[in-house]
Amino acid sequence: MKQNTQKTLRDIAKSDVSSGISNKFTKDHSRVEKFSFDLDGLYIDFSKTHISTELIKAYESFADEINFKKMRQKFFSGEKINNTENRAVLHTLLRDSANQGIETKDKEFIEQAELSEQAFFSQYENIIASLKSRVEPIKNIIHVGIGGSSLGTQLVFEALAGIDCKVKVHFIGNIDAHKLASVLSECNAQDTLLIGVSKTFTTAETLQNINSIGRWYEEAGISAWRNQLYAVTAKPESAIKFGIQDSNIVGFPEWVGGRYSVWSAVSLSAVIAFGLDKFKQFLSGASSVDKHFYQSSLDENVCFIAALLDHYYANFLEVRSRAIFPYDDRLRSLVAYLQQLETESNGKDRQRDGELVDEHTSVVVWGGVGTDVQHSVFQMMHQGTSIIPAEFILVKNPEHNFDEHHHELLANGLAQTAALLTGQDLEKVKEMNKDVELSDIAMKAKIFSGQRPSTTMLLNSLTPHVLGALLAFYEHRTFCLGVFSNINSYDQMGVELGKRLAKEISPLLKSGSASAASGFDASTQVLIGRLKS
Repeated sequence: MKQNTQKTLRDIAKSDVSSGISNKFTKDHSRVEKFSFDLDGLYIDFSKTHISTELIKAYESFADEINFKKMRQKFFSGEKINNTENRAVLHTLLRDSANQGIETKDKEFIEQAELSEQAFFSQYENIIASLKSRVEPIKNIIHVGIGGSSLGTQLVFEALAGIDCKVKVHFIGNIDAHKLASVLSECNAQDTLLIGVSKTFTTAETLQNINSIGRWYEEAGISAWRNQLYAVTAKPESAIKFGIQDSNIVGFPEWVGGRYSVWSAVSLSAVIAFGLDKFKQFLSGASSVDKHFYQSSLDENVCFIAALLDHYYANFLEVRSRAIFPYDDRLRSLVAYLQQLETESNGKDRQRDGELVDEHTSVVVWGGVGTDVQHSVFQMMHQGTSIIPAEFILVKNPEHNFDEHHHELLANGLAQTAALLTGQDLEKVKEMNKDVELSDIAMKAKIFSGQRPSTTMLLNSLTPHVLGALLAFYEHRTFCLGVFSNINSYDQMGVELGKRLAKEISPLLKSGSASAASGFDASTQVLIGRLKS
């Protein structure tokens, strides 16, 4: 970042710290209108953040400095922006194989996306036909995957399956068998379908869980259990080697990254549960945001604006975390999904050329479902010593008839954003408690500083189209932040070392001698010894 841009942003930050957010509303009565956007069923209000015309202009200048638009063009045209692995990043083709009319560097990508979609939809129809011919109808699906092979599908299933869904999908990712045992106790082997999801179909945790479920099938008298097993993978040859028949393998392109695979056949289990029409609408919602992100000017581009706030908060206002609070139980897995999307993409200390970064990259992403979180972490949100930008996701129209519940839910969500902004001073506390005897200490304990930033996202309804738009918004926001920080958002080298060491430690816990652990640090050696004893 050039020095004059840095100075501009430092000056804006200094002003923001001294004047606060409320003052911005006083100075500009059109602030809400100016900094709120309608995005295809998703209304986003940035007005309660530190956003300003000056801040957007500063980041537009920054975007020119770093050739942001050129990088966006490279992304959509299929250039190999994942430079460490020499790969293109084209998961957007999965929701629009026509690629918004943008010419791709390699037309083979378009063909692969089209063939992948056709094969997935055809396989889905075949699976549905075979399930209908069963004497015992399928009531349960066990989806075995980990990370990107599970988180997105779980989110989509929980959000879209509906209260009356006749098929329940159970998700197993963790190698911890407590989860496995719990799921198996809820299922009947005769009416349970097993779907194993792994890009390479060599993921150790996934294969071990599948094998354990296979023994469960055998104990229930189903020796040919692999007939009830479907593999979703980019490496069909690995699935065949595992013993899965070709007709039970559903593929997706190898260029689809795990945390971007929810748009592919990886979501097979959810699609079986709620139908192909909903999934197509989900894809169309994402495609509409792709179009917005690619075509909109930066000052009206919601993905760009959200990302500039992330970068500004982390690097100029010393923010180290961001909280996300969906006020809808159907989005209970959204935070876990976004944690992987954002921190695995941008939690890096190396620039694209391999040199150390000179700024802060991804903050910690956390959160929970309202109103549960109001009775736990919101004490810190209102009176803690850290600035934590918060995002509130509200759904106007629910899928139930408990109107009083929903009104209270929405009222709570709106109240929290208002309270974070305005707070209350000592005079307000005294006024509100004039008929109550409170000590001076108790009075001061009720002071809220306010001026704490929040973004409100209002969904008209949680439809497949709107959910697709919401997830695509977060994806492109993540891309923007990676470009701002000059890092590769599409590799995940940080997860590899721990995996390698786990493979070395595992045999030591089973039968290795104490001396074999000598290659590890003293603490790890002692822990291995205690576990073996």
